Amino acid sequence: MHNQSYRKLGFWIGLLLFFSVILNPTPESLSIEGWHVAAVALLMAAWWGTEAVPLPVTALVPLAAFPLLQISSLKETAISYANPHIFLFLGGFILALAIQRSGLHKRLALSVVSKVNTSASYIVGAFMCISFFISMWVMNTSTTLMLLPICLAICVNIKEALPGLANKQIKNFEIALFLGIAYASSIGGMSSLIGTAP
Repeated sequence: MHNQSYRKLGFWIGLLLFFSVILNPTPESLSIEGWHVAAVALLMAAWWGTEAVPLPVTALVPLAAFPLLQISSLKETAISYANPHIFLFLGGFILALAIQRSGLHKRLALSVVSKVNTSASYIVGAFMCISFFISMWVMNTSTTLMLLPICLAICVNIKEALPGLANKQIKNFEIALFLGIAYASSIGGMSSLIGTAP
């Protein structure tokens, strides 16, 4: 109950600060736009400090306030929030989460390993192909991070899968596998705009 009244108080204090700045005359050393930005900043600081409204809503206040107060246009204000590269990154992360949630990356990896489990070099090549293919549609960093746990599991179980390998060969296999997925995802990322957003 105490927390709720604290938030209500913060909400009204923020509005009071905002309107007290807006309704007062602009200082000579400051432009009208700068004075209005100060008003919006005080409103946001009060709302952030007291969490009067959810933080994401507070973060979007300039998007509504700046065009209304003629500080800047909606397009100029929105560019800070909605750069096209940010949306590419966001799309890549959403795809990566969907692939991870559905377990598609594991199914791809396990089906390939079941077909080529006769040779360490074939396993490395297969994982490079998987990494290349996924990174065409998902950002290359996300692809590498998705495949990393699977590669770690394979490295742990490689002795049982391929008993003929010496310790030096196992070490080389691990290095080749991790470097292979990293390089293949970078190459696959260059195949489409989604893979490497910048």
